[in-house]
Amino acid sequence: MPSSVRSRRWWVALLWLVCLPAWAQLDVWFEVDLREEIAAGRFDAARDTVTLRGGAPPLVWQRGWPMKPLGDGRYEARVPFDALPFGGQPVAHKFRIERPGQGADAGWEPGRNRAALIEGAAPRIVRRFGAEPPAPPPRITGTVLKVEHTASAHALARPVWVWLPPGYDSEGARPALRYPVLYLLDGQNMFDGSSAGAEWMVDETAQRLVLAGQVQPMIVVAVPSGPDRIDELTPTAGRMDGARRGGGGPAFARYLLDELKPAIDRRFRTRPEAASTAIGGSSLGGLFALWVALHHAERIGAALVVSPSVWWDDGFAERDVRGWRAQAGIQRPRLWLDIGGQEGEGAVAGVQRLRDTLQARGWMPGTHLAYLEAPDARHDELSWAARVEGMLKFLYNDSPHEPTPEPRP
Repeated sequence: MPSSVRSRRWWVALLWLVCLPAWAQLDVWFEVDLREEIAAGRFDAARDTVTLRGGAPPLVWQRGWPMKPLGDGRYEARVPFDALPFGGQPVAHKFRIERPGQGADAGWEPGRNRAALIEGAAPRIVRRFGAEPPAPPPRITGTVLKVEHTASAHALARPVWVWLPPGYDSEGARPALRYPVLYLLDGQNMFDGSSAGAEWMVDETAQRLVLAGQVQPMIVVAVPSGPDRIDELTPTAGRMDGARRGGGGPAFARYLLDELKPAIDRRFRTRPEAASTAIGGSSLGGLFALWVALHHAERIGAALVVSPSVWWDDGFAERDVRGWRAQAGIQRPRLWLDIGGQEGEGAVAGVQRLRDTLQARGWMPGTHLAYLEAPDARHDELSWAARVEGMLKFLYNDSPHEPTPEPRP
């Protein structure tokens, strides 16, 4: 991602979304060329099949969409989409060679998920098995700066990306204005979809809401994952894949609060107090965001707890809330809590129990707590992107839509 990127939009895809009737089904054809796999002995048409998997309904990662032979080592599938991915994003997908008895990790195209931008009235995606499709056009809205932050005693060094609100650097802007800050975990997926095949579209959504006056301007700091994401984002150790893992969350919190946050406060015109500082994340990131808000309320005033991994360490999050005690003179953190209805067995019930525990410990709905169940949402970036508008309104529409002037000495 460039150090400073100005507003650029995917107008073709967005115009197609606007023009497509809401009720229309769009058939997208996917074609894969397996001739190299056949020549190398990696695909045997008498034994193997090829399927398509992906992250936009009706495609799913857990089950393959069958593809039919066209002859000459090529296969195709017609996939009917009732709706295109949220915000006109590409369809994240992979082809997979399937054969009896293979392991769960076998047969996939190598490397990261492929991203196919759906355009036109009769779209057809054609490529060789294992090949990268053409890269989608850059999709950054507003001003995003890449900030190198190397000095850390608690976590591996990494760059972060900082989104600045409209007017932050415009000519004539009042230099004394200061802004609240939102720190988002798994920051590689906040503004750009190249890592996961989809993104949260935080930049597009924040830009639109700020310009419309629906939220107060804010600064967003996207903090990418380290190589051991599980360790960084888990406050305690827990069993996973038969082994004891995790527990590095307290050290990662020190990196965020004692190293990264002061650096951001020095470089940008922030409002550093707890009431103007929020943290957010999904899955294990949601678990971590909740823990930080509970245990560092003197530094963090709100948290976006998105599809949290409430299963971690045999329900650690719920136990942690039950044992939470308010500190004198420190405000209770405001919490956004949500879950999708298609996130797997027990996911909704687990988050409901967490919600009930929060309420029993004094989090009042509408005051300290916002709760959302999205019935059709899955555990993925597209589903979380669709909820970003609600998250930003929860954090930033209850204050005047004007940054706070810097206090006079």
